[in-house]
Amino acid sequence: MQAALPSISKVHKSLSVKSSGRVVTYKRCGASAFSDVQLTISGCNALALALGRFVFLPAIRAKTSAQGPGVQNGESHFAAGDSRAEEAASVFATNDPAGFTTVDLLMWGSVGHAIGYSALASQSFVELLK
Repeated sequence: MQAALPSISKVHKSLSVKSSGRVVTYKRCGASAFSDVQLTISGCNALALALGRFVFLPAIRAKTSAQGPGVQNGESHFAAGDSRAEEAASVFATNDPAGFTTVDLLMWGSVGHAIGYSALASQSFVELLK
């Protein structure tokens, strides 16, 4: 009577090292300028920055300007005596015609990295299940 071999999952098969009795030969690999990972992250960053600059920025600026400055008792916070309520000019100063600031750049770059790494992780997971 044969003992039943435990079934090995696809994940376990892909992670296990296959050994053979032959001598291991090394293959020389050359470096490439652009790998799939670099292209994916760069593409997602470019897409997120372009969407942030040309699509979402005008809408956000329009809503902010329509809202106007904060008021209390009919006058602005700065006029009411709050000296820290004045907008920080150094953070929002930019040479971009639309006003895309450093804060916007960091935020949309972070969004691009998050999308890129999640795309890479999902692709890796799909390949692992094959």
